[in-house]
Amino acid sequence: MPSLRRIVAPIALILLAGLIVWPLRDMFDAFVESRSFASPITWALGMTWGFDFAWSIILGALLGAVLGSRGAMLWAAAAGLAYGGLNFALTQHHFSSTLAWNLYAGIYGQYVVSCVGAVIGAWFAIGAMRNVPEKERPAV
Repeated sequence: MPSLRRIVAPIALILLAGLIVWPLRDMFDAFVESRSFASPITWALGMTWGFDFAWSIILGALLGAVLGSRGAMLWAAAAGLAYGGLNFALTQHHFSSTLAWNLYAGIYGQYVVSCVGAVIGAWFAIGAMRNVPEKERPAV
């Protein structure tokens, strides 16, 4: 039976990240929309992808450091999918149906970036934890 820490710690980290990231995302979106770019949709999507990748890789690394096992990657994937799903459900898309396929991929790809970033962050943290000598590791 898993210890309470292995269940409560990831849930607490994910909820804390959500409480921090969701308002930041709103402010970030307002910042991006207030700017003028030569190619507005590609710059806006690139910046959005970068923001989502940055916070999710940090969350994944925290989950990997706290859990220190491959289970962290599952928690990270679940958190990324949950964020992407919520973001998709709450976002209204107002764009032409005649857009090129690569713009559609960019628009809908933003919902997958958080999952990919979180898993990569957890993977890096787990790898880093394996390279730490046993006596320097925190007790689990």
